Amino acid sequence: MVQDLKKKNDAVLKLILEMHRREFTDSRDVLETRDSDYKEWARVQSLKSRLDEQYLKLCVKKANEAEAISQQRLAAAEAEITDLRQTLEASKRNKARLFDTLKSKNDENEAYLSELESIRQAYDDMQTQNQQLLLQITERDDYNIRHVLECAKAKQLQDTLLLEKHNMEKKIQQSSASLNFYEMKVAKMEDQATS
Repeated sequence: MVQDLKKKNDAVLKLILEMHRREFTDSRDVLETRDSDYKEWARVQSLKSRLDEQYLKLCVKKANEAEAISQQRLAAAEAEITDLRQTLEASKRNKARLFDTLKSKNDENEAYLSELESIRQAYDDMQTQNQQLLLQITERDDYNIRHVLECAKAKQLQDTLLLEKHNMEKKIQQSSASLNFYEMKVAKMEDQATS
C-alpha cells in the first residue's frame, strides 16, 4: 500500500515537472522556473521523507506485530512442549506401573504354573500310589480268596477225616463187642468142657 502510494506520488511529480518544463520555455522565466522547480523538488523531498517515515513506521509496526505473533507462537510452542513433556512423563510413569503390574502378573503366573505342576506331580504320585494300593488290594483279595478256598478244602478234609474216624471208631466198637462176645463164648465153652 505504501509502495503504491509512493509510486503514484512520484508519477504525479514527474508529470508536474514535465508540464512546468513545457510551459516555461522563455529564457527570462528560467530563474522563476528553477525556483519553482526547487520548491517543488523540496516539497517532493518532504513528501518522500514523510512517506519514508510512514513506511518505516509501518515496517516497525509490522515487525512488532510479527514479533508479537512470534512470541505468542513461541509461548504456545513452549506451553505445548511443557504439556508434551508432562504427558511423556505421565506415559513413562504409566509404562513403569504397567511394567511392574505385568511383572507381578508374570510372577503370579509362574507361581500358579509351579503350583499346578506340583499339584499335577502330586496327582501323578497319588495315581501311582493308588495303582500300587489297588494292586496290593487285588493281591490281598487273591490271597484271601485262596486262603478261604484252602480253608474250605481243609474244613472239608477235616469233616471227611472226622467222618472216617467216627466210622472207624464205630467199626472198632463193633469189633470189640464181637471180640468180647466171642471171648465170653469161648470162656463159657471152656467152663463147660472142664466141668
